Amino acid sequence: MPFHLGDTVLETKTQRQGKIDELRSDMFRVNFLDGKQPVIQYFKSISDFELVKCPHTEPGPGFVPERGIMD
Repeated sequence: MPFHLGDTVLETKTQRQGKIDELRSDMFRVNFLDGKQPVIQYFKSISDFELVKCPHTEPGPGFVPERGIMD
C-alpha cells in the first residue's frame, strides 16, 4: 500500500503515531505526534508502519442543507 504526504501512520514496533511530512523514492520522514523524542525521524522501510488515517480518502467539505428546497 503506498503512503501519501499527510497520512497518519502507526509505527508497529513502538506504537507511536505520526504524520508523513516528506516522501522520497528512497526514504520518508515521519513527524511524531506524541511529544516524545525523537519528534522527527527518517525511515527507509514502510513495512514497519500501518495506515491510521489518509486525508486523501476523506470527502471534502461541502454544503448539505438541513432541509431540501423541494419540500
